[in-house]
Amino acid sequence: MPHNKNAFDALRVLFALFVFISHSYFLTGRDTAEPIFVFSKGQTTLADIGVMGFFTLSGFLITSSFDRATSAYSFLLNRALRILPGFWVCLVVTGFIIAPALYYLNRHTLAGFNYRAHDGALSYVYSNALLHINQWSLGDVVSHGIVKQALNGSLWSLLPEAKCYLLTLIIGLFALINKNKAAFLILLALVYTVYVVNLYDTSKTFGPSVLTLGNTLKLYTAYLCGAALYVFRNDLTIDIKGQVFLLLLAIVLLRNGGFAIAEPLLIALIAVKGFANFTINLKYDISYGLYIYAFPIQQLIITAYYPSLGFWGILFISLALTCLAAFLSYTLVEKPFLKLKKAGEKQAVAV
Repeated sequence: MPHNKNAFDALRVLFALFVFISHSYFLTGRDTAEPIFVFSKGQTTLADIGVMGFFTLSGFLITSSFDRATSAYSFLLNRALRILPGFWVCLVVTGFIIAPALYYLNRHTLAGFNYRAHDGALSYVYSNALLHINQWSLGDVVSHGIVKQALNGSLWSLLPEAKCYLLTLIIGLFALINKNKAAFLILLALVYTVYVVNLYDTSKTFGPSVLTLGNTLKLYTAYLCGAALYVFRNDLTIDIKGQVFLLLLAIVLLRNGGFAIAEPLLIALIAVKGFANFTINLKYDISYGLYIYAFPIQQLIITAYYPSLGFWGILFISLALTCLAAFLSYTLVEKPFLKLKKAGEKQAVAV
């Protein structure tokens, strides 16, 4: 099944906006008024759907990327070049620009801001550099906000994303993508079963700890659902009537209950199959920047202007600044490394 990368880039931007909007409600203390939370009677949120959407698209696209890769090394290098440079720069910007700004807003001085000591800006960068977030904030710079422990609460999902890359590597090396499709289907069924059982077994955790840790189980399930749509890309066709049916089914489940059990599969089918043949010209893929910069920028703007500007004023100012940060991240950091990635692919083919 051919797919339009620009369409999926645009869909990632949409999912990033879902997360942004949901966090706007959460960070201003209006989480119970979040639209999808209200519509679904507390079943889910826009942020949850957005993150799940990211993982389903990653499952499809990263599996496709492995299938085209010249070697396991080139696959892993490409993944590192895509995720790490932008993340590292985000850590620096957050620790040395946004955190001091928050400190100044709270104290009207930068005297005493912790740049180099334990739990300071420098340690924020190097402690988190390998995607495992060991230091969530810098002292008490966000102590006046709703989320007092985390300067950038969105970063938690990047490590599960990287682990999914390793999962794809294992799946690919064991030929589950093109040859042993039955084994892939068994893996998906196992993970989905663990996911469903844990939805309803609240008294204890069921399944291997590597799967059930925190909120990551649903992300792994969503990722494998997206990967399945690539593995079985030539075996599953859904026309426009099928897409409308899936969308209506999702709406019914959201409103009346039962959405969580079908959420990973429904989001994967609607996102991948629904957008695969769209033609969208997206020049700048700012989705990654939107995701990693939104939370700290929202913390900053809320500290500076809420409630004086009101919810919608905060939302639009935060969105404008986040889009600017995402644009700069893509053009100055991510795009140059993407070019390096493509150069490496060409060199590998030549060799």
